[in-house]
Amino acid sequence: MVKRSKKSKSKRVTLRQKHKVLRKVKEHHRKKRKEAKKEGKAGQRKKVEKDPGIPNEWPFKEQELKALEARRAQALQELELKKEARKERARKRKLGLLEDEEIANLASAASAQGSEFAAKDAAKDKAPLTVAKSNDHSERSFYKELVKVIEASDVILEVLDARDPLGTRCIDMEKMVRKADPSKRIVLLLNKIDLVPKEAVEKWLTYLREEMPTVAFKCNTQEQRTKLGWKSSKLDKTNIIPQSSDCLGAENLIRLLKNYSRSHELKLAITVGIVGLPNVGKSSLINSLKRSRVVNVGSTPGVTRSMQEVQLDKKVKLLDCPGVVMLKSSNSGVSVALRNCKRVEKMEDPVTPVKEILGICPHEKLLSMYKVPSFSSVDDFLQKVSTVRGKLKKGGVVDVEAAARIVLHDWNEEMLWRTQM
Repeated sequence: MVKRSKKSKSKRVTLRQKHKVLRKVKEHHRKKRKEAKKEGKAGQRKKVEKDPGIPNEWPFKEQELKALEARRAQALQELELKKEARKERARKRKLGLLEDEEIANLASAASAQGSEFAAKDAAKDKAPLTVAKSNDHSERSFYKELVKVIEASDVILEVLDARDPLGTRCIDMEKMVRKADPSKRIVLLLNKIDLVPKEAVEKWLTYLREEMPTVAFKCNTQEQRTKLGWKSSKLDKTNIIPQSSDCLGAENLIRLLKNYSRSHELKLAITVGIVGLPNVGKSSLINSLKRSRVVNVGSTPGVTRSMQEVQLDKKVKLLDCPGVVMLKSSNSGVSVALRNCKRVEKMEDPVTPVKEILGICPHEKLLSMYKVPSFSSVDDFLQKVSTVRGKLKKGGVVDVEAAARIVLHDWNEEMLWRTQM
């Protein structure tokens, strides 16, 4: 008699095992479907949509079909002629028999193209507004950004340096604004008023306000990122503007801009474009009005390289613009250098601006500042400066240009500005 096994022969499994098997089967089927789909796509060709053609109900169908056939025949004929001409040229080129007529045609085409480029260059030279000539191609892009800012703005805020308001004022830029739209408002802003006496600021405001609205301003110089301080625009009775890190004149400027936004036809909000020469304080002005550092600033010209939008509030939007030099005078290079409108490292002739500096600064102050003996000319002065500062070329030759750049750096950092005051 056979003994029965005590172990159960049931094929039931736990739910955990059952669901595990189901998941594996489901994943296997999904992979199979995915592979089949890929194979099917690889084997299939894309269906080309047929041209529906011309509807039968169109009354001019026969004429259009005839014209279409004629165009096709003409295109085929031109293609055949081009192929034959190409083969013929290849055969002649292989035998070295290029005809003189073809050479003459190529020469005439080249001369025509050259004359066209010359005409374009002449038209550019005759343009009323020209950017200062330089090898730096970034000035062209800066000029394009200036045009964008002028077109997008309702009010143009031109920033001037209080130390040289007329020298940093660009009449050509103002003409450009009026030519673009006579209804655009132009406001002058006299920046860096803390660097000059109060009497000079008041006289300049009186002079400039005879032509257009002018606001005195001092940008913020605090180091924190946000909550930059403001001060009341009321100055003390003394002749010296207080030296502090807080902004001065922001309330008057914002009040003026809000008045423009209320009186500007049907617009509830206005766009203010901030323009001016490089390094007059355009980006610092925006940070001071916004009371936080929203745009980059620096003492080197060219920090701002493109138009930047900053929303001051719901009624005023500010546009920061790169500084553009638009000077036409014969000594435009000297003017650019003395106003810190161009990087000293990129100047081709740094010696000429130093001649102007020596004519402005007192002789004794220059001797004490650079620790050099008495000099008779600009070249003598630069040679002595290069010797004292150790700027020598190969073979012990003095580097006059390096010495001139040192003097220009000192001028831009206001070390020489204070010697003439």
